[in-house]
Amino acid sequence: MEVSPGEYYRHLYPYDQLVHLLTQNGDELANIEFAIEGKSAQGDKLYRRYVSARTARELKAEVASFPNVKTFHFGAVYTGKPATSARVSVPVRRVLSFDVDLTDKEWIPLKEGGNISLPLCDRAWPVCAASVDLLKRVLELAFGYTQLLVVYSGRRGAHVHVFDEGAMSLSSEGRAAIIGYVNGAVGTETHRSTSGVHLVMRMHDLRRHVHRLFKAWFVGRMGIMDACQGRLDFLARLDLDKCEALADMMAMLVPDVVDKATGKDAWKCIVKHLEGVKQSAPWVLDRLDCAILAYVWPVLDTNVTRDIGHLTKVPFACHAETGRVACAVSAASAEELVAFDPSRDAPSLVLWNQETMDNALRHFDDGATDAREPEEPEEPEVAVLSDKIMAELERKAEKMCDVEDLAGAARRHPRVPTDRAPRQALPRKVGFKRKPSPLAPDA
Repeated sequence: MEVSPGEYYRHLYPYDQLVHLLTQNGDELANIEFAIEGKSAQGDKLYRRYVSARTARELKAEVASFPNVKTFHFGAVYTGKPATSARVSVPVRRVLSFDVDLTDKEWIPLKEGGNISLPLCDRAWPVCAASVDLLKRVLELAFGYTQLLVVYSGRRGAHVHVFDEGAMSLSSEGRAAIIGYVNGAVGTETHRSTSGVHLVMRMHDLRRHVHRLFKAWFVGRMGIMDACQGRLDFLARLDLDKCEALADMMAMLVPDVVDKATGKDAWKCIVKHLEGVKQSAPWVLDRLDCAILAYVWPVLDTNVTRDIGHLTKVPFACHAETGRVACAVSAASAEELVAFDPSRDAPSLVLWNQETMDNALRHFDDGATDAREPEEPEEPEVAVLSDKIMAELERKAEKMCDVEDLAGAARRHPRVPTDRAPRQALPRKVGFKRKPSPLAPDA
């Protein structure tokens, strides 16, 4: 059964879940900006910003009643009701959002006949999944952000929304700093990732994971080295021909890689040859890392993340061209991310299936909970920990020799015969008076 966008937003869109998601940090719904897209009877584009609603029902009424509604967006939290005039209200908070777009990876074939091909985008989903997985890891390791919601865009990418309180309170400058950090704004490489990206990867101990993703998802699942041209493209990224010291190795490497029966064998061959020269040219392994990172590392749109007043499509919006729903995706693990199949798991208005929608809705609240894996048991409270430490110090103090006794013994026996052991000073029992701790005032 085919469903129109108007019917979807009137009867099927999950407004209650959206409101719960956007207000989970205590923000007033009426202070959050929404914008609605539609078309006039003549086919002209209609766009209305600064829409405000006090309840999910009011939001539904605003969206569903808009002429030929196509989609709607959410934006910042304002000091009051969203308005164009700074005298009335200004944006002060916003969900930290990132846009992962497959078109930012120049090596991916996404077009057929000059237009973006939906099947080709679906085939390239592992590229998007790898970018999201690495982004998620960096956000947690570098900034401690864990409350993330990953949303399939509906065609060629994904959105990552961060709901941690610290992330939502960031200024535009703070947001720009974060995206500069992830994008590795150091270096000027064009065929490989920059030295800044490589530094971030090494700093957070992600090298092994990056290599695993490339080997399993890109070489294995996508088969980017199955064809000879794919192998040559990767070797060109290494750009080792200009190094005279590696001329002999390159003379063997290229024909060996081309002659391999499978892409997996070709990849093993590349790694083996480069490992073989790491003693004489250790930098080649860094060059290999940067070539791999050009495939797997996220390339993020700065404008989407930086501006605190920017608008982003709401989760579960309908993509205007494909008819697919921009549904939430489980990001609990890398395996779950790559297991998502847009052609199978994303609800579609072209052929509506409520079961598919219900399955996707289960991930809607992922951003409202801690996305990390289960943690170790919590550390004891400071007061309890202090008691244990102080008791241990007291125990050790009772066994310690007093320094004054040792010094006195040395003065009384300036010269000790070699055939006679020196007289040992008797240890003096030391009292240990505990001082009040500012961390545990009642202890």
